[in-house]
Amino acid sequence: MTNWQLVVGSVALGGATYLTLQRALSRPENHAPGPAGWPLVGNTFQVPQTKIWRYFEKLGYEHGPIFRLSLAGDEILVLNDPADAEELLHRRSSNYSSRKSLVYAGHYQSQNKRLVLLPYGTELKNQRAAFYQMLQPRVIGSYERMQELESTKLLFDMLTRPLEVDMNAKRYAASLVFTLSYGKRLADDDEDLKAVIDILDKFIQGCYPGAHLVDTFPFLDKILPDFLAPWRAEARQKHENEMKARFLVARLVLEVKQKVDDGRTDLECFAARLWEQQEKFNLDLVTLSYIAGSAFEAGTGATGGTILWFIMAMIMFPDALKRAQDEVDSVVGTDGETIPTFEHLDRLPYCVALTKETFRWMPATPGGFPHYSDHDDEYKGLKIKANTMVIPCIWSMQHNPDRFPNPLTFDPERFLANGDMTSSGSSLFTEGHYGLGFGRRICPGRYLGSTSAWIGITRLIWAFNIGPALDDAGKPIPVDPEKCTSGITSQVFLPL
Repeated sequence: MTNWQLVVGSVALGGATYLTLQRALSRPENHAPGPAGWPLVGNTFQVPQTKIWRYFEKLGYEHGPIFRLSLAGDEILVLNDPADAEELLHRRSSNYSSRKSLVYAGHYQSQNKRLVLLPYGTELKNQRAAFYQMLQPRVIGSYERMQELESTKLLFDMLTRPLEVDMNAKRYAASLVFTLSYGKRLADDDEDLKAVIDILDKFIQGCYPGAHLVDTFPFLDKILPDFLAPWRAEARQKHENEMKARFLVARLVLEVKQKVDDGRTDLECFAARLWEQQEKFNLDLVTLSYIAGSAFEAGTGATGGTILWFIMAMIMFPDALKRAQDEVDSVVGTDGETIPTFEHLDRLPYCVALTKETFRWMPATPGGFPHYSDHDDEYKGLKIKANTMVIPCIWSMQHNPDRFPNPLTFDPERFLANGDMTSSGSSLFTEGHYGLGFGRRICPGRYLGSTSAWIGITRLIWAFNIGPALDDAGKPIPVDPEKCTSGITSQVFLPL
């Protein structure tokens, strides 16, 4: 062990001791139940680094739907029941809409500009307001032509590149948001897309509780010089890489600005609206780049991941695929000349239910994204202190057998039977499950993302028979939903 590691370890241990004693002296007697922790470090070494949502699910059975964890001084409250999440994160959203300040991913990697990490305040309000100028439900219908165009390209890619299913799904999601953000089509070359996916994956890995020591002990950032804090240079380099990548670089938004300044009246894209609203929302170039880039990141990860989970579900549950294909054939015919469009939406209820079941069965963010309490609160007789991370465990909520019988079974019928198809318009896809978040931190692109997933899924149902890959002996290769990425988001690995 090097000298600087010993120094860092000693400082961290001293800080942990101070924070733990401070918490212990101020901890109310009626705090939420939870697993016993170790002195100083609490539950830090008990929390798994992979599939944390399954750990939350297990603790929910042991301690109830609300339980507490301590990560070396950081208080965490996990909610496994959507009713509790609705009460705290929605009805009491004025107290639970912030984020814990992250030194690594927030301050250094994102320069305090990334929407998903912003604490509640003026900057967050301005960025969300700018987002809603583009993504509010009333204008989603104007994007249907783009969604249909890109979903047609998805079918072409699946036909011509059948061994690149993962990239095809991500490219579909990315290309749509890229067009909406910058007003031009994504190039066929996948190198730039791979670069952005790499950036997104590294960001996701670094922003969950416990990912970096400095986020647990922020005082380390104030007292350690650069040579004792190598993570600082690493995070700064990641920021530079993000700004150099084609999809996040300022050049793209500057290109749009030039078109706006040249009087282009036919330019309809996110960046153009941001430039028009620049003074109103006090947006500098870096902020503009991050807002547009965040839309691209979110759309690529969530929608692309949903398409991949859909494919796995069809392999595992072929009866659902057969019923969906029968429904599509009854509406558009079997001659192959008529392709499903948004005009057929009202006549394809099972395809809608199948899309919602995909969101429920394997949510894109199964562990939920942590909220942060600004003030002390009390709920159901439990004291919730200020500066507590409150995490809605989406996996537990959507796999509760009382709400969703046989939750690991993919069954679109449950949405038809439960009456979760009574909504209309964009909200049709967002109700009946909880994967899109709560309160003021609910996903701002939920309507666009859910309709993009539906048109992509429905057209794949129309165009293809979906089955498992075959090995060299011609036998089906089993698929396993447990083989997935593990971070804030979860993505399946499909054998090819």
